[in-house]
Amino acid sequence: MERAAAEPHFVLVPWQGTISHIIPMTDIGRLLACHGAAVTIITTPANAPLVQSRVEDLATPPHGAITVTAIPFPAAEAGLPDGCERLDLLRSPGDVPRFFAANKQFGEAVARYCRGSEAMLRLRRRPSCVVAGMCHSWALGLGRELGVPCYVFHGFGAFALLCIEYLYKHRPHEAVSSADELVNIPALPAFECRVSRSQLPPHFAPSTTMGCGTMQEIREFDVAVDGVVVNSFDELEHGSCALLAEATGKNVVAVGPVSLFRSPHVDPQAMTGDARRVMEWLDTKESKSVVYVSFGSAGCMPPAQVMQLGMALASCRWPVVWVVKGADSMPDDVKKWFRESFDSNKCLVVRGWAPQVAILAHRAVGGFLTHCGWGSTLEAIAAGMPVATWPLFAEQFLNERLIVDVLGVGVSVGVTKPTENVLSAGKLNGSRADIEVEVGMEQVMKTLERLMDEGDEGEQRRRKAQELKTKANRALEKGGSSYMNLEKLIQSLVS
Repeated sequence: MERAAAEPHFVLVPWQGTISHIIPMTDIGRLLACHGAAVTIITTPANAPLVQSRVEDLATPPHGAITVTAIPFPAAEAGLPDGCERLDLLRSPGDVPRFFAANKQFGEAVARYCRGSEAMLRLRRRPSCVVAGMCHSWALGLGRELGVPCYVFHGFGAFALLCIEYLYKHRPHEAVSSADELVNIPALPAFECRVSRSQLPPHFAPSTTMGCGTMQEIREFDVAVDGVVVNSFDELEHGSCALLAEATGKNVVAVGPVSLFRSPHVDPQAMTGDARRVMEWLDTKESKSVVYVSFGSAGCMPPAQVMQLGMALASCRWPVVWVVKGADSMPDDVKKWFRESFDSNKCLVVRGWAPQVAILAHRAVGGFLTHCGWGSTLEAIAAGMPVATWPLFAEQFLNERLIVDVLGVGVSVGVTKPTENVLSAGKLNGSRADIEVEVGMEQVMKTLERLMDEGDEGEQRRRKAQELKTKANRALEKGGSSYMNLEKLIQSLVS
């Protein structure tokens, strides 16, 4: 049955740089479809299977139609190996400019598809709204050409975006003389936010492989778009969404936590490989006894730091699930140490993908050591999970301040320096052997003691985490803040 022409049709184009951007935008598409909108998610061939796997359970009636479209990413034309369609697949920082050049050509192909796709025209589904990832600055021209609103999705929380807006307008970081000097960002009244200049997001880094031109394009895109979609909920960030709307003059739509749309309770028998192994292992552990450790899809530490963390996890008194990125590319002595140092009953090391939402929801998990990526932060909040914070780069140091100082659900490991990554001026993935260890084994163990503390301090964090979990679930329920924000966004497009 053909759908009504007036039905809003959202075209979502996730930033394909990292999985941590692709997943929440896909989940936003699911939410929009469940509110009756038609949705097309446009991605690249390498990323399409991930997107498709997250939407294939949606039967169309009574939901809106949801379509996944893969458009070739011109990697080879830009001088990249075929299939290099995410930042974590690049060979070196030298590939980053090529990746962004390919992204512009990808944008041209997306525009051609949206202008004249026979499938869209046949189904009377020309776009009503474009929602694009943060680095798809070309999407603004597409929206203007089609005469429809263009929204941006950063993958950041409202508090971090508010801080970034303050930094652009007031530039307090330009008054400090050294990378270690603290910058005061009074973006959120009643809470102090002080981070060092080196901990600021890449927008303000003196050197980045993205280049100043790309960062300027991203900023101009932010200034010109019609609105901002945020994976958050109005009650979480102490008014940051409203303050961001006031500061930017834009419609800020909080629609999360989007991870709650999918049930975290997955039958282990329906899983394969590492995922099933993790869930079956957790089933053997006591309630709230396990520490879960993961630094996200793009997080990678230098080998010496990995060993200090590993020694702490092997020696602490709690069972541990540790997701290790890049374990197979570590030096031979580190790989040998891994094989010899861990009792799989005490510390389960996962070298591939892990079902994080299901892990955080498992009764056995009592604490989460995280890099403070916003997706992981929201998933922890949705699960009512206290966290230990170990930010690596991007806006993660700002997120740490929110988690520890504002929300009161986390304890800091004490990291002061960002980790080298593909977007920084250093070596890819921070794998240089000469990088000094900042956080030693003893420091990690003391932080885990605080995280898993069964006294008043630990109980207070757990209580606050559970309160936020309740608010998160209410936000997505019918009549909740995120539910109503989605309804308002859809209705604003109905002619």
